[in-house]
Amino acid sequence: MQSFIIVLLLIICIALIVWLVSLYFKYQELKKTFRNHKKILRSVTRTINSVRYGNLYERVPDETSSVLPNLSQSVNSMIEAIVDREGMIKEYQSELNKKINVLTEVEELKEDFVATLTHDLKVPILAEKNMLAFLLDNRFGELNNRQKEALGYLQSSNKELVELVEIILETYKLNETKIELHKEEKDVNSMIEEIIEQMRPIADTDSITINYWTEFYNRVAIDEFYIKRALKNLILNAISFSEPSSKIDVALCNDDKNIYIKITNYGKSIKREEIAHVFDKYYTTAKKFRKVGTGLGLYLSNRIVKAHNGEIIIETDSYNVPYTTFMIKLPIFS
Repeated sequence: MQSFIIVLLLIICIALIVWLVSLYFKYQELKKTFRNHKKILRSVTRTINSVRYGNLYERVPDETSSVLPNLSQSVNSMIEAIVDREGMIKEYQSELNKKINVLTEVEELKEDFVATLTHDLKVPILAEKNMLAFLLDNRFGELNNRQKEALGYLQSSNKELVELVEIILETYKLNETKIELHKEEKDVNSMIEEIIEQMRPIADTDSITINYWTEFYNRVAIDEFYIKRALKNLILNAISFSEPSSKIDVALCNDDKNIYIKITNYGKSIKREEIAHVFDKYYTTAKKFRKVGTGLGLYLSNRIVKAHNGEIIIETDSYNVPYTTFMIKLPIFS
């Protein structure tokens, strides 16, 4: 009986040893598989990080496919898709750059054409201006009243042409170079009065009255040449959009920090949805009112006022008494 028990125990011990040995080899195999998978996952992670930082030539190694085929195929397919999209983007950018270059060349040709044309136009217009002045001064003989009246209308039209050509030329110059201001202390009140007197003959063509009043008599540091140009443009704009036999109100006032030059015309107002665009280059509502306009006057004026650290504010009403006010706000101390 004892020998039977000993044999049984021996068999059990052998079986247990065999089981433990088998378990050990299975553990070693799982350990090897785990290390292999860990190595493969690190390889996939390294590939993804490499692509993340811009290396689109990296791919998941071939040995990964034998262990994790779906993962490696998905990662490599993703990289290929990125490469294809990257190529499409570069091709699109190349085409876009070509179009931008063409548009830039067209814009430059247009600007050069306009500048050359206006420069060439200025010569005969100024010659016409001088000839009209000679005729009205009776340099070539006495004129009757009807002849003087007709020449007066021609002279007003000539002044409008001179203003238009100067606006276009100055806009072209400012596109080529930045506005460089030469500020000096100036009597703004006297400057406005001078500009209004210069603009009255143009307003008189349609029997438009220009009224002016002021509450400010001090001097302000401005670039007189540019501010005069901005004011002339705004007053000319007011004349263009005024009803015949109406009036234009010009006012100068101030607070502690700024002066305000208000130019108001009546009869035609700007729609509120158009206010955001009136200072855009070449934008004009002149066609609606059968007027001639380039859309450059307000664009130029806005650039000049901004260069003075100021702004142009627009107020309009088309319901009660239609009017439009352009208000130049300029700092007193700059």
